[in-house]
Amino acid sequence: MSTTIKFILLLFLNLGIGAIGFIPSFFVTAININSLGLVLGVILTFTGEIFGAIIGFHMYRWGFSKINPGWLSHSIFKTIKNSSRMHVFTLIILFRILPFVPSGIVTAGASLTTINGWRFMTASSIGKVPAVVVEVAIVFGVLQKISMNYLYGVMILLLVIFTLFWIKKSPN
Repeated sequence: MSTTIKFILLLFLNLGIGAIGFIPSFFVTAININSLGLVLGVILTFTGEIFGAIIGFHMYRWGFSKINPGWLSHSIFKTIKNSSRMHVFTLIILFRILPFVPSGIVTAGASLTTINGWRFMTASSIGKVPAVVVEVAIVFGVLQKISMNYLYGVMILLLVIFTLFWIKKSPN
């Protein structure tokens, strides 16, 4: 398979994982680096993180607009909703810097505020640079010691566990 086709397929995977925001990107970063090499893998990881987050931001904003707004009257959500754009911008950067904070929480929280998509993307990009660097360093180190087959196995196991947990939690 050509590098271009691999890149495009992996880009869609990265965008999906980035948009969902609750699936750890560690494994996708490993696949990116293993499939495309360090430089192209890092570019793909960063691109997927940023554009996946902006897709997720708009999906969450759209979804929250379609549900009963009664739960938004809780004091936590009122505080989020009434935060200044600069405060939200700064918080997005700070939460994005931490590489293992679930991206979906940051994205969903930001979608409840008045921040626009461009500012969200800018803040996410600024915060994601150090987070992606740390993640890539860890993944690259792990790839030097552990076979990709083990990582694929762990990823499949986690997906099975997550799916079984989701099925058990969903109403009949």
